Amino acid sequence: MSDERQDDEMLGRALSRAIETQVVRETAYESSRLATRRPQRRASFAALAGAVAALGAIFGLAVLVTRLASGPVAGSPAPAVAPTPSPSASVTNGPPAIGVDHDVMYVARVGLPPVSFHIEMPVAFTVTREQRIAARITGLRALRADAVPPGTRNFLWNNTFQGGVNVTINGDLATVDLILLDRSWSVAEEGAEAGIVQQLVYTATEEPGIRAVLFTRDGGQQMRIGQFVFSQPLTRENVFGYARVSPQLIGEDFVQACSPGPCPSVPIRLRSSYAVDSVAPGVTRFTIQVDSGQPSHFTIEPTALDDVKTPWGGKYVLRLDVSGADANPGLTIVDRTPLRAVRTTVDSGQTTYQLALDDLRPWRVSTLRDPYRIQLDMGGYTSSISGSIAVYTPIPGAPPLPRFTVTGFTSAPEETVRWRLRDASQNVIASGVAPVGTHTGHQWAAFEFALPGAASATGDQWLEVYWQSAGDPLEQGLVRVRLKVG
Repeated sequence: MSDERQDDEMLGRALSRAIETQVVRETAYESSRLATRRPQRRASFAALAGAVAALGAIFGLAVLVTRLASGPVAGSPAPAVAPTPSPSASVTNGPPAIGVDHDVMYVARVGLPPVSFHIEMPVAFTVTREQRIAARITGLRALRADAVPPGTRNFLWNNTFQGGVNVTINGDLATVDLILLDRSWSVAEEGAEAGIVQQLVYTATEEPGIRAVLFTRDGGQQMRIGQFVFSQPLTRENVFGYARVSPQLIGEDFVQACSPGPCPSVPIRLRSSYAVDSVAPGVTRFTIQVDSGQPSHFTIEPTALDDVKTPWGGKYVLRLDVSGADANPGLTIVDRTPLRAVRTTVDSGQTTYQLALDDLRPWRVSTLRDPYRIQLDMGGYTSSISGSIAVYTPIPGAPPLPRFTVTGFTSAPEETVRWRLRDASQNVIASGVAPVGTHTGHQWAAFEFALPGAASATGDQWLEVYWQSAGDPLEQGLVRVRLKVG
């Protein structure tokens, strides 16, 4: 066994012992506008001090990335699962944070992008970027399956990779070579293939300044996970499972007509809030509430962010400019995937909200009244979102019930959405039309309707939601949600 492999084995065992001793604590999640870091789940490395001190500089490793696809990752789609609680945070004490937490690795959620999990990095041996990337990857294989937050999985625990990481960096590309000794990855578990790919790519690119990664094995050979081949460098957007959003996208401008007009002349006062995983699993919501007056317009613009020079930033920032003044400008560190932070500034009667994000997943904008609100939703189950339909409930894997409620949003230029229910043989057993809320332009509108279900049907069922223009048989925006028995 090489010295590098032996050192990595020692570190892995030490990490395992440290993680095993941690008590996973639960606290209810609440939205916040406080300028403090949201408490995080964590695995402590404090118990490693003695073991790590004996290892020396064991991480001189390289992240060699593998696949820069123009669309979603080409690996097998992640299967849906039954509803599970979203990860919540454990309480920590300390001074307000001015930067986001990069001492994290990512654990998988089947049907959703991965979420971050805090670890205490051994400072003495994570001096270089290469060392920090290697430490995060090693931490993944040391994180026990029963130590992850509820509703998540660590597919690298007790898998083929048992230690040995080599990382090199060239610009914003990291190359990571894993010692697998020519063994194949185990992907028999539901969602494992997509989950392993997502965990590796998100964890490696957590390092500030790294946007893409190429994974290889055993000294630079091409690595395969199930049917997925790491053939090119990968970004997070290549593997998160959604249709990609171009970071060069021109910002959206939303003109708001006052009704009844004209717009009130009183000062426009704003306040904002956020919620992660509480609206629906995997959905992040940012809301701007107008307490007086009404903005005549607002704009949204995504841009790539330099997370080396911006301590509070993520890989991207979604900027919202709104007429009016927010009562609470400042910085809120969130650190709940995908929302890392919210920075609010007010200048000359205009408020700018900067949402620091882990990735650039699809978003949906809507406006609501009584009270007037601008609402931005991001993400959700990847299989439940198309370019013009997003189904929030039921979630993939939910059981087919005698009666259930369908909720979601659409940007279709129609006043209705259509739905149908199929049995396990794909026969249509029920269908109908449901109204949607009022919306204009490229905004999204909510829909909510109850379905009677099909008590006589047996086995899994499929809910389909789509829309059609008048006189046009073409079905658009189709979303299929699998309802599973057992």
